[in-house]
Amino acid sequence: MSQKSVNIGAFKKDVGLDYDTLKELYMVFVDEIKSEKEVVNRHLALGEIGDLRKAIHNIKGIASSYRAPYIFEHARNLDVKLKLQDFNDIKSYVLDLNERIDDAVREINQYFALAELSTE
Repeated sequence: MSQKSVNIGAFKKDVGLDYDTLKELYMVFVDEIKSEKEVVNRHLALGEIGDLRKAIHNIKGIASSYRAPYIFEHARNLDVKLKLQDFNDIKSYVLDLNERIDDAVREINQYFALAELSTE
């Protein structure tokens, strides 16, 4: 992706945390978002639409809190589709969401890896 998937700088500015605390929080975010991704995929495979909606809602909240707009937007769009009981292309929407999550996780890991390299 050419644009940032996660706005770590804006999050840091808003909360005023030191680097170590910021890193710790984003590593928690990575764990949570990856776990929710697995939950979404499991509920999709089992056709558990109610549970799928709950997991999508969780992803929306997590993404919003950690300034991950692309994940948030994809989760919001999927949530609306599920609320409207429009199940066409749901698998495709979930695959897109998975990609946005993977992009954000990669970006976060790179951000902190590069930050640590620059301090060595």
